[in-house]
Amino acid sequence: MSGQIALICGAGQFPLVAARAARAGGRDVFILALKGIASEGVAEFPHVWLGVGQLGAAFREIEARGIEEICFIGGLGRPEFADLRPDWGAIKRLPEIVKLLKGGDDHALKGVVRLFESEGLRVVGVETLAPELLAAAGPMNRLPFPKDMAEDLAFGADCLAALSAFDCGQALVLFHRRIVALEAAEGTDSMLLRVAELREKGRWRAKGPAGLLIKAPKKGQDLRVDLPAMGPETVAAAEKAGLMGIAVETGRVLILDRAAVAAQAERAGLFLYGFTREAGR
Repeated sequence: MSGQIALICGAGQFPLVAARAARAGGRDVFILALKGIASEGVAEFPHVWLGVGQLGAAFREIEARGIEEICFIGGLGRPEFADLRPDWGAIKRLPEIVKLLKGGDDHALKGVVRLFESEGLRVVGVETLAPELLAAAGPMNRLPFPKDMAEDLAFGADCLAALSAFDCGQALVLFHRRIVALEAAEGTDSMLLRVAELREKGRWRAKGPAGLLIKAPKKGQDLRVDLPAMGPETVAAAEKAGLMGIAVETGRVLILDRAAVAAQAERAGLFLYGFTREAGR
């Protein structure tokens, strides 16, 4: 695929990795970087800095360049309405914005997609730009997935699927079919730090490495704008929590530099495994 594409960039390194992959694939990349959120590294690409509430300015920048495709990439905390500081373009769309802010994150993100699509834009997922960022199938390092954890994996995957209707987190930690922690608004890495505290305080007693982190998107989630992601920080937090390994859904979780993260996990004694929800393993 060739042609120009706009990347609306939030926090972290994923936006830069995706932008470089798109450029290497022949795409002409233009970045709309969110002020105070996106990395200064976006300067290596044609770009403009915009506030979260500058919706009108975003559409003008996109239209001026004849761009028809956009991709949302990078972290963005849920903004409060009072913090948006909307420009006139956003003010004209206030009814839609108010609607999308009422509800969970999945509801809000789907509303954002509809808003951009209503302007005639095509929203694409990061996998179209950098498929190498997605979790592979099966073992991703030399540590095998323990067969005796297959029941835990199937149970945990079913639990995440059942929780999808409540639009909460995308990850959990479990041990012997016991849910140790569920991700909520704090995010995966902070959830893992909470697990580490549970072990330190004796609230979860386990000898040696124990427990499994499972990460997967919610059912019905729009993966174009809300793929779960993990990177070196997740591996470090899983190691601190004393887990045995990490299982992520194949092709549906972003991994920043998959080879490096897999090697980091291996050094920490953690297996990194890609499962399919259909198979449950």
